[in-house]
Amino acid sequence: MIHKITERKKDHLRIICDEDVRYQQISAGFEQFSFIHNALPEINLSEVDTTSEFLGRRLKMPFIICPIGGGESDGKNLNRALAQAANSAGIALAIGSIRPALIDKSVITTYAVARENAPDIPLIANIGAVQLSEGIDRKILKSILDDIGADALAVHLNPLQEALQPEGDPSFRNVSKAIEILKDTLPIPIIVKEVGFGLAGGVIRRLFKMGIEWIDIAGAGGTSWSRIEAKRIAEPYKKRLANEFFEWGIPTVSALLDAVKVGGLKIIASGGIDNGLKFAKAIALGAALAGGAAQFVRDWCLQGAQGLSETLRLYNDTLRHVMFCTGCKNLKTFRSNSEIIKRLT
Repeated sequence: MIHKITERKKDHLRIICDEDVRYQQISAGFEQFSFIHNALPEINLSEVDTTSEFLGRRLKMPFIICPIGGGESDGKNLNRALAQAANSAGIALAIGSIRPALIDKSVITTYAVARENAPDIPLIANIGAVQLSEGIDRKILKSILDDIGADALAVHLNPLQEALQPEGDPSFRNVSKAIEILKDTLPIPIIVKEVGFGLAGGVIRRLFKMGIEWIDIAGAGGTSWSRIEAKRIAEPYKKRLANEFFEWGIPTVSALLDAVKVGGLKIIASGGIDNGLKFAKAIALGAALAGGAAQFVRDWCLQGAQGLSETLRLYNDTLRHVMFCTGCKNLKTFRSNSEIIKRLT
């Protein structure tokens, strides 16, 4: 079983690197908004402060590399590179599903390598909601999280991916209860996220009522996991079925605007954030952090560590320049500021 899971993860990394699996019709929605240029900002660029706090640690910018690799051999090299780049850039890092480690603890090194190379930043482990609903030994889970050095655990909701995936398990009954139990028993924070199809307003409100403080809306508009799984499906009819869902999902901006209506909720925005300007818009619209995944896999595949570092530097410099040109000295004055960003008609 462990071999099948790690081979599937290898497939995912290969497809993301080699194939165009982005949405073609659905946009993340950031083009609907434009910043209002301030020609009299009354601050110096050198005064702009992009730092923030997340899980008790200081970030140089409010960004997170979202879950990708782990368990498979390639995932170890990827996690090492991502961890080094994230630690240098002062951002948060989330690693791929730890399900393989629950089956075979010998693969724990593919995850632990992240903390070894990123001692200073928030590190988030990740597990599928299906594994929770099926039942999980919490002592083993806690032991793995300790070995990884995780500051939080993300639970990913991926019903469509599980339904389309050749090896998928679309068993989502009692997932809500399992998340509640985990929240009450685990000593580190729980983050609930989608994988790229978005969280609807009703789901967001349900999670908040359950006591979940952090969510990652992971909206549609970036990588389409329907397209990724379709690349892996051999049976013609099931491939046709996957094709029906190539443009399924809630655009990132729509999910973000629903989420910010829930007072007290802390939001990570991901999904189609593939440049610095979209990153800046996500923060201005109310996200505590913004993030991406596929962009960094491709950077690693094509340019290695240099590509990762350059992209993260570009994101940070873009945010700084946007804040400067909207007259915002820090994130407190920039985030959720309707005076600096407008919806285009």
